[in-house]
Amino acid sequence: MGNFIKSLFFFFLFLCFIASSYAQNCSSYTFNNRNRLTNCNNLPVLNASIHWNYHPSNRTVDIAYRHTAMTRSNWVAWALNPTGQRMVGAQALVAFFNSSGALHAYTSPIAAYGTSLQEGPLSFEVPSIGAEFTNNQIMTIYATIQLPEGSTRFTQVWQHGDMSGTTPQIHLTDGDHVMSFGSIDFATADAASQPSTPPPPTPTTGGTAPPTTTTGENNCPPYTFSNRVYRDCSSLPVLNSFLHWNYHQDNGTVDIAYRHTGMTRSNWVAWSLNPTGQGMVGAQALVALFNSSGALHAYTSPITAYGTSLQEGPLSFEVPSIGAEFANNDQMIIYATIALPRGSTSFAQVWQHGDVTGTTPQIHPTNGDHVRSLGTIDFATGASSGGASGGSRQRKRNVHGVLNVVSWGILMPLGAMVARYMKVFKSANPAWFYLHVACQCSAYIVGVAGWGTGLKLGSDSAGVEHNTHRNIGITLFALGTLQVRKLKLSHCKMNECGTSN
Repeated sequence: MGNFIKSLFFFFLFLCFIASSYAQNCSSYTFNNRNRLTNCNNLPVLNASIHWNYHPSNRTVDIAYRHTAMTRSNWVAWALNPTGQRMVGAQALVAFFNSSGALHAYTSPIAAYGTSLQEGPLSFEVPSIGAEFTNNQIMTIYATIQLPEGSTRFTQVWQHGDMSGTTPQIHLTDGDHVMSFGSIDFATADAASQPSTPPPPTPTTGGTAPPTTTTGENNCPPYTFSNRVYRDCSSLPVLNSFLHWNYHQDNGTVDIAYRHTGMTRSNWVAWSLNPTGQGMVGAQALVALFNSSGALHAYTSPITAYGTSLQEGPLSFEVPSIGAEFANNDQMIIYATIALPRGSTSFAQVWQHGDVTGTTPQIHPTNGDHVRSLGTIDFATGASSGGASGGSRQRKRNVHGVLNVVSWGILMPLGAMVARYMKVFKSANPAWFYLHVACQCSAYIVGVAGWGTGLKLGSDSAGVEHNTHRNIGITLFALGTLQVRKLKLSHCKMNECGTSN
């Protein structure tokens, strides 16, 4: 019993030592030739920490952003976002090694996702900034910043990426790199609060992404609307979109805010319910775009065909109110109250964006995430799903592709190779010919099946045209038909058809 108590005691001391060592990774870190920064937080991803002293008398903050496991070919950045929740609108402190081999620290306002971190002034003052590279792996940015008026709590974002010459390249867009944001309160030392659910991964073009499902919990990053509060939110799995709503069971109405990020004034956005189907046709859409007078116009549009130009018109259910705003110079938000169709609270939802020419919405892209932006939403339970690979339509596309690869890409060339290289061997005569015929006929039969699935896909996608693909298919099918027709003549030649004994 005594040995057990001793073991337990030493185990407890060991845990205390580990906890103490972990704390030293941040709060006990000593910077070279600088006053000790009293507040610190280990950021949850990307091997980074933020250290600071807050001066309430003048609302300035001395900060040190420390990013480990870096090399001289990396850049690092830490930013506050006074107006939003993520990258766009963030006011960044950046550091990298310039062409002369010196570590250069500067400020960069981030106005779009495709930024190359150009140097420029921030929306708040930065009286001093510098950087150092220590232990051949730790890049640290030092700065004094003047906090924007009104709060000590802000969104923070941090990142790293590679350099190409003296140009920062875009950071990775998966894993920890899409979770490196949170909040920080310089007055209370509350920092790095991360969303309870990370943003969903974006499937790559042509890949198969599993459905994303939420079960009634708010899975969106924090966002504050002007004079509006929404209880429920779903982070839609593709196209950088979010749906916020309040459901009123007593009258069957829903107040919604559809938020689409990464937009410009030359884009349109749309979110819709489909009470009768699963895809685009039949969807009842809320649309927003900038009109000819430069005002953001929100309206309703029933979608009856794939070739729609989103003409304004009434929906199959009532929309008592609709409006829109363009926030942070990159977010288009549609606000509306809708009266749900009777009998259900669960519907198919579809969301999209595209370009505007003049005042006319153009058709959206027909590949990648743009064909995966559909799912379901239950306003009562909060359950939503989306991001599947397109259901039966995607399966038809996969079958179409496999059949045609097997036909025109494998069997038809194989039949030609048999005729070319086996007939020179007398021992292979006439076996080579029948093998040749088997390959060519099988290729044609499989190709007819692939042709049929292509015609079906085309009829199901009126208004969506792939002219080059279609012309190649017609040419291959015509040549294949001629090749199979030639088999009759070849067979007659082998057997001297039409000759008399």
